[in-house]
Amino acid sequence: MKKICLWSIMLSIAIASKAQSRTSTVEYAKVNRQAIINEIPFSEKTVRNAIEDKMGKSGYKSKEMKGYNVYRGVKLSEIGADSYDMYFMVDKKSRKDKDASIITLLLTKGFDNFVSDSTDATVINNAKKYMNNIKLMIGAYDLEQQILDQEESVRKAEKKKADLLEDADNYQKKLKNLQDDIEKNIETQKTQQTELEKQRQILETLKSKRGQ
Repeated sequence: MKKICLWSIMLSIAIASKAQSRTSTVEYAKVNRQAIINEIPFSEKTVRNAIEDKMGKSGYKSKEMKGYNVYRGVKLSEIGADSYDMYFMVDKKSRKDKDASIITLLLTKGFDNFVSDSTDATVINNAKKYMNNIKLMIGAYDLEQQILDQEESVRKAEKKKADLLEDADNYQKKLKNLQDDIEKNIETQKTQQTELEKQRQILETLKSKRGQ
């Protein structure tokens, strides 16, 4: 357990040292919007699942809209005091680099009221910090998934070992039965040898009476 915790800390430091989040402009519903973008050193699937897991545990469910997974009415004190609609888009960084993803985040204070530096610079700055920290959350999620997968591998290995032990027990029983059958066969052979000699003796006696 200490090794896992140490590995997790080292992973967190490594992730935190990567490029920081930045603002950029993206088009949404044919209008340019300010977005927070960050590169995450995990696969697209892992990032999507981590965000869905985290938001789901907080009671929020996404709805897909124009390529974004939208969580409505989210309350996050680290971003601001209001409720926000959070638009997440996750894409793999490139075809060659499948273990890195780009997250794009748009924020609104309700429907079409998108947040930008000009409307609320504090929220944008807080969102950038949130996007920096989200990498740690995804790293922790990925580690937990690896642990779950490894636990399943251990369970399968334990079951296989138990099955082999059960097979060995059955083989031992079969071997004992076979050994018992061999011993019975040997005893029967002795009895049969005695009977054979007896019958041969009778035959010889009968043959000796020829010509008498």
